[in-house]
Amino acid sequence: MSEDVADHRESGIERRGESMLPSAGVPRALLYTLTAAASIAVLAGCTSVTNASGAQSPQTLPGSAQPADVPTDDAPAAPETPSAPEAPSPPSVDPAQKPSPPAKPPAIPACATSQLKITQKAPDVGAGQLNMVLIFTNASKSVCTLSGYPGVSYVAEDGVQSGNAAERSGGSATTVMLKPGAAAVSKLHDSNGVGGYDPKQCALSPAQGLRIYPPNQKAAVFLPWKTTHCAGKTIHSLTVGPVGS
Repeated sequence: MSEDVADHRESGIERRGESMLPSAGVPRALLYTLTAAASIAVLAGCTSVTNASGAQSPQTLPGSAQPADVPTDDAPAAPETPSAPEAPSPPSVDPAQKPSPPAKPPAIPACATSQLKITQKAPDVGAGQLNMVLIFTNASKSVCTLSGYPGVSYVAEDGVQSGNAAERSGGSATTVMLKPGAAAVSKLHDSNGVGGYDPKQCALSPAQGLRIYPPNQKAAVFLPWKTTHCAGKTIHSLTVGPVGS
């Protein structure tokens, strides 16, 4: 570059610089002061306001909500209180309803004829009187009861009844429970032969045995026993007592 061109450029720069400066009537020191104050004001408007400790204060924008308090992780959570279990409600009871009575045990049935074995002890004979004991043994495997008087009569050779049936005598009837193999007894009484009766009135007759009905049963058992007895129609010498233990 030639020296003429350089001189021309420098002259142009100087002329532009001179046109930007204020007129010569303004002191240069005042000009510097005004320029610095304006720069500080601009910087103050652009920067954020700091607090006394030097930390920058957060600015709240118009219309925004304040931040909520956030619990820190160091704070222990409140323990949950377990709820008490509900007490069971008592069952409703109808006051008008009466409690059911306790169930009664099943009644023990009466001994059937088929369950019994009937035997006799040897007669006790003396002074025109005859005493004998009938024995009722439970031959079954079930418990049963006997209560009352047996029915007893003599049986002739042809299987028909001979004379009058035994009349009831002795004490009151009781109930006897018979376990398998257990036995109850009944006392039988009669005159020995004619005894104190008139022979015509006695009408002494032979018998093949006794027909025995257990208490409250309609089936009879034949007990062999060959003897003679008063079979007259007006004679009631044969009596039987209730069963007992």
